[in-house]
Amino acid sequence: MHRFGGRLGHKSTLWPWSLTLVLWVFSLSIAVIGMLPVLPEIGAVLWVYLVVLLLLLSTPQRRSLSLLLVISLLGALWALSSNKTALEQRLPEIAHGIDQRLRVEVVSLPEVRNNHASQGGGTRDIRFQARVLEAGVGAGRIDSGNLLYLTWYRADEEAQARLRGNSRWVLSVRLKRPRGSVNPHTFDYEGWLLRRGVYATGYVRTQNGDPQWLGQTAGLSALRDTLREKILKLPINQSALVTALLLGDRSGLSHADKDLLKETGTAHLLAISGLHVGMVAGFLLLLGQVLARTLGVLLGASPRWLPLLLALLGTLIYTLLAGAPLSAQRALVMTWVLLLAWHWRRRVGAGLAFSLALALVLFIQPLAFFGVGFWLSFTAVGALLLGFSGRSSVWQARAAEIGVEGGEAGAHVGMKRRMGAWLLRWLSTVVQLLRSQWLVALGLILPSVVYFSGYSSGGILLNLMAIPWLGLLILPALMLGTLLMGTAPGIWCFKFADWQLTLLMEMLENAGDFVPTWQPLMPPQSATLLVLSALGALLLILPRGVPGRYLGLLFLLPLLQPLLPMSAPVRQGLTFTALDVGQGLALSIRTQESRLVFDTGPVSSSGWSAGGAIVAPYLSGVGVSALDALVVSHGDRDHAGGVKALLQSLFVNDFYAPGQLGEKLTRGSDIHVKPCVAGETVFFGDLSVQWLWPLQKAMNGEENDQSCVALIEWQQIRILLTGDITSSVERRLVELYPMQRPVDLLVAPHHGSKTSSSQALLSWAKPERVIFSAGYRHHFGHPHADVVARYRAMDTQIFNTAQSGAVELHWHKSTSEPAINLGRSAPRFWYADHNGEAEPSGRLSRRE
Repeated sequence: MHRFGGRLGHKSTLWPWSLTLVLWVFSLSIAVIGMLPVLPEIGAVLWVYLVVLLLLLSTPQRRSLSLLLVISLLGALWALSSNKTALEQRLPEIAHGIDQRLRVEVVSLPEVRNNHASQGGGTRDIRFQARVLEAGVGAGRIDSGNLLYLTWYRADEEAQARLRGNSRWVLSVRLKRPRGSVNPHTFDYEGWLLRRGVYATGYVRTQNGDPQWLGQTAGLSALRDTLREKILKLPINQSALVTALLLGDRSGLSHADKDLLKETGTAHLLAISGLHVGMVAGFLLLLGQVLARTLGVLLGASPRWLPLLLALLGTLIYTLLAGAPLSAQRALVMTWVLLLAWHWRRRVGAGLAFSLALALVLFIQPLAFFGVGFWLSFTAVGALLLGFSGRSSVWQARAAEIGVEGGEAGAHVGMKRRMGAWLLRWLSTVVQLLRSQWLVALGLILPSVVYFSGYSSGGILLNLMAIPWLGLLILPALMLGTLLMGTAPGIWCFKFADWQLTLLMEMLENAGDFVPTWQPLMPPQSATLLVLSALGALLLILPRGVPGRYLGLLFLLPLLQPLLPMSAPVRQGLTFTALDVGQGLALSIRTQESRLVFDTGPVSSSGWSAGGAIVAPYLSGVGVSALDALVVSHGDRDHAGGVKALLQSLFVNDFYAPGQLGEKLTRGSDIHVKPCVAGETVFFGDLSVQWLWPLQKAMNGEENDQSCVALIEWQQIRILLTGDITSSVERRLVELYPMQRPVDLLVAPHHGSKTSSSQALLSWAKPERVIFSAGYRHHFGHPHADVVARYRAMDTQIFNTAQSGAVELHWHKSTSEPAINLGRSAPRFWYADHNGEAEPSGRLSRRE
């Protein structure tokens, strides 16, 4: 302790601590601005800092605190300016859905995907980023330099061959304001677009004018595309994994490979991070040393700067070729700091390098901390730094003692003691490797549970084998093969790496037989539990000897509770959630005793499924791993499209659908399939479901008017679900079922189409609230203005997922008003930026 205090008080060792504090203050100020629900004006921020400065003037440490306040102000102003600029650089709402003809340059690796709806051979969908070079006639607000995220649906073979990185085109495109579905526990697509600086999304409109290829230019994207093309032509089997490791391009990975890596907790191996960047730096340092010594023999003096220059440039080029993800940016900064310190023979603490990397990443992208990669990358490195800080291995210390004793004992026993010291050093290395995996595993538990609603406990052992395997055998072979691309030795290197990758994947595939793999876990349901869980992980990561370290096990109980024999606490009451799935429908109904899903949302032609991307993550996030029943109202893609992906994600006991549709959708599974037939009532715990339509079983279940109509009751709460029925069926319902009392909630038939929600239905059901599940400014125009007017005339509370995101209503007691939570009420300033946007028909998400 005295030694530590003496170092801290020494002038030469004080500055790194001060600089680390400055970097942390700068970074935290950026993060605070990004977490505000609404971005303030710059003047208001200046006033706040001025008030704080006046308060600090009366403190004894006013000089140092004032300096930190200035650093904090710089970080806040930079974040505020960057975030406001990001919001302003988005397509104006007035231009949403307007066709443009633009001159663009492709600036990303195009992602080619199979179009499952296409009937023509050779056509595929291509997603790519393009930068506007010159706006066409009538382009209006589209300025050069703006970044677009485009899809070319059903591109022919010629377009696939020519659409390369840095290729230039004249394209007719339909642009949309960056916007995405907003649901709890799911991917924030809108925030992802904002962080990437995307001005607009859209798709190529070939019917508005033939695409014109202007030529191929040189650039980073073209180089990445060329490397990918050469890799894909190599005689290897794991080309998708190779491109992921070398170029950061995971678009070619199969769903099976992605699931396998996730289940085994090894998905991070394909994220370009410190392991990859460090291997590149080490390889180039070694190469630079060889070249420097060779030149020294020839010239009489070795250029000492050559290894450093090769390592610096090589790691920069590798990071750029990999697409510069956040994990690689962090690793690049820390590697550069350590390389420069090594070259100048200066000691730079790992904590300072970590803080500098954090500050630079947030300086480059102030919203980076909203991404999962940020937390996985920095948490893993931070756990290692904390766990090994101020601590030497007992085995190493004992090995050193043996070495000293051996030197004093004489030559006849020196060899035995040196062998003992070597053995202890080897054991120390093994222990340190095991401890490093344990520390990383502890650090990543909370981010994994929060972002992925689960964790792979077996990943500790699997990574212990996979990381050295990848770092010592596979990556060096791939790097050498890349340098020797096009030669026989280069091909041999790629074949060797391919062989090793195949063995690694086979080992992971068989891992489920001997180690536990993916375990679903419910994220902490409050900020307090989240903080306590983080505190528990932090305590366990700290070095041994810290008082109260093992109390962290208690704080981790909120995460581990689902694994305990006792049942986890269940939210009391009835929770109804209309998920935001765009133009489609997906509903969740949950009580203490039952779990139901009504419809699963759409599936796209490229294979994206709301069932797998939205419904399953939401259910996992709220602790649902099995459903009592899944109901599919009818066979339209926007209602039944997500069935396959959802059934692959969780267990379903009963499956209800009209007619023979259930058998068709569940073919090959052992799920209990039952038709929904009017007049029958089924019970799921404390929920009753009364089928009101259809009247018969003999139907295919594909048509709108064959939709299952259900009246759900919980205590005194009544919810009416209607699928896509039209006004003709609505009139039949009025005739068949005298409504005893109004319903508390109605999900509008057919998303609010003008062919439904007749006055007869509204007068019959007298809904207190109605939810329209629709896509934002979709070409179908749902809900229709006349329909909205009818509901408003009845003083019905109106919600629209297109504007509000997911709509959640929770009744704690049958006689109480529901607590209502809207997805876009989450504290994200880019959500607030959409407030006040009106649909062309003037629709509102709630009654005024």
